[in-house]
Amino acid sequence: MKIIANCDIIKEDKFNCGDRMNFTLNIGEWNNVFAVPASVVDSYIKLAGGNSLKLLLFLLRHGGETFSADYLKQALGFLEKGELEDAALFWVQRGIIRYDKDDEELLVPAKEKNTVRNPVRKTEKSEQLTLDDIEKATVKPAASGIVKIAPTSVSSGEIARRINEDKKIEYLFRQAEILNGKPLLQRENQTVIALVDHFGLPAEVALLLLKFCYNANKTSPGYITAVAQDWSDNEIKTIELADSKIRSLEKMNALEKRICEALELKTALTKKQREFLKKWSEEWSFSEEMIILAITKTIDQIGQWKVPYTDKILENWKADDVFTPEAAESDGKTTVSKTESSFDPNDIMAQIMKKNYS
Repeated sequence: MKIIANCDIIKEDKFNCGDRMNFTLNIGEWNNVFAVPASVVDSYIKLAGGNSLKLLLFLLRHGGETFSADYLKQALGFLEKGELEDAALFWVQRGIIRYDKDDEELLVPAKEKNTVRNPVRKTEKSEQLTLDDIEKATVKPAASGIVKIAPTSVSSGEIARRINEDKKIEYLFRQAEILNGKPLLQRENQTVIALVDHFGLPAEVALLLLKFCYNANKTSPGYITAVAQDWSDNEIKTIELADSKIRSLEKMNALEKRICEALELKTALTKKQREFLKKWSEEWSFSEEMIILAITKTIDQIGQWKVPYTDKILENWKADDVFTPEAAESDGKTTVSKTESSFDPNDIMAQIMKKNYS
């Protein structure tokens, strides 16, 4: 067989000189291939979840086309609420895919769209609320008291838009994901954006708040939201104020941990106990050593820890300017009198006897 420049094929035993044949490479499934960005493998193959990879492969296979959220949920078998949003936002945050028109919730895998499958009609309104809705719904503290409203749900497309348009928001989400150690789920994304949009914290202050919560191993959305509410109520909206607040919180957490260890408590302190602890430490300026000493003396005197009893001991010390263990030992006012204590068992029994038998 001889192949010549003009692709004429000559085989003397079967073909006459000049017979022509066309050759095609038979590669089967390789006839239909699509490209995958190298960054997906190089940077995200470990970090991306299975649903995120499934979504990206589907969009890459149909490059240039646009899909509605409902179409993708059905095509990919995303039955749980938030599955698609979680999968999509991972790539949106990295600029691999983008939302096109959040009010219609369309996902676009390429820079330009050609066709739309099962689009949501423009006359239909999104069930998700916009930032304008959130601002209108937010009630500010009133003189008679504080009215608190839970953060409003923000659509994944709106979060993606904020990330794309605001470098500080983009950095906040990127750092939040690093702190989390894995892609943020829908509820976690909602919590992060709420720090800025609902509680009014600057992005840099919101990041300090997240770092504090993660360092304290208290990462539930409920706890983060509670801290954010406290910061918002107290107008902690600068890095300096946030740093001061974190130092105070870390001091309180360390003190609470020491007390729990000293008392061999298996659960955290109650809200009331923490309020007293804050008063002793921050308002009265007692050291950790002095607070634990007062608690120890409380147990020695009445057999158990009663917060009001400890409070009275520390109040006496404060009045006498006693702030060291040496001064406390020589002060003599470590025993609360019966008239001062509400927990003297003999006094309580006397009241019961008088009531029943007088």
